[in-house]
Formats: sequence, structure tokens, C-alpha cells
Amino acid sequence: MVATHYEVGEKVPADICPTLADEGDITFAVSVEVYGGYGSAKHVYPTEQVERIQDLFVVGGEIDEVGVADDVRLYTIPHDALR
Repeated sequence: MVATHYEVGEKVPADICPTLADEGDITFAVSVEVYGGYGSAKHVYPTEQVERIQDLFVVGGEIDEVGVADDVRLYTIPHDALR
């Protein structure tokens, strides 16, 4: 399974966070890998473990809770650690 990699500070794609991504003020707070699932499902894994899923994103310069698309699953543990 091939993942798309995003670095800290990169803009979050609209298919992950549709409401805020269009405004351009939501970025990744940590490096992540995004794996595709069945249909349009997306699985977002940090490359290093985080405490909370909120720690994955920065909104307007601050870490905040973010609403994601219905078919997006967020994880706090790296993908490789789950194997």
C-alpha cells in the first residue's frame, strides 16, 4: 500500500478537512502518511506517536480540534507500529 507523505506545515488537502482546508489556514502539526482505503476512505497516521488526534493539525497557528470528512480516520500511532 502506497502512502502520500506530508511534512510539518504543509496545507491539509480539502478531501481530509473540507471545511477549513478551503480557507488555507489549516496545516499539519506533525509529519503524516495518508493511506487510501476502500472507496474514498483515507487513513491519516503520524510518523511519530502523538498524544491526541488534535495534535495532528494546526489551525490558524494553534493546535485545535478539526472536523474531518466522514470517510477520514485519524490515528495517534504510526502505521508501521500497528503491524
